[in-house]
Amino acid sequence: MKKILVAVLLLFAVILSAGCVTEETVEVGDEVAVFYTLSLDDGTIQESNVGQSPLSFVVGGGQMISGFDAAVVGMKVGETKEVRLAPSEAYGEITDDMIQEMTIAELLEKLGDVPSEGDVLQVTVQTNAGYQRMYMKILDVDEKEGIVSFVLTGARFAGEYLTFEITLDSIIK
Repeated sequence: MKKILVAVLLLFAVILSAGCVTEETVEVGDEVAVFYTLSLDDGTIQESNVGQSPLSFVVGGGQMISGFDAAVVGMKVGETKEVRLAPSEAYGEITDDMIQEMTIAELLEKLGDVPSEGDVLQVTVQTNAGYQRMYMKILDVDEKEGIVSFVLTGARFAGEYLTFEITLDSIIK
């Protein structure tokens, strides 16, 4: 009788514990390590740490763009997810008030070359706070009018839709 009671209790414990096991998922405030690949809408891969060390950060800690933070919430270790982020979830929109113009002659004098539409150049500009590294995104080169339209941004991928493939390597406790 004792053996049957012990066997029943053991079976009951196994059944209860089986229903209580859950995989840990990422929550805001967790430190995580991820592998990622960043590509643009044309399919070109821009960055990747796959095959290297994972990227570690605190979710919601302001270290990552908002869409990337949001994408890892709820993921489980080993899970891979693909997410496409709008500029507002990534490095920001490009608005009309950000667009500047320069003559091709001025640009040629400053850069020694005339970039093409779509080029992104890393430039140093003087601001009230001193010299700052920025990105010059060439929006239009109008050779007929002799004008180049561009924006200066703090981020290379401003105004871009970005696709990330993210694999959660670990949740660091």
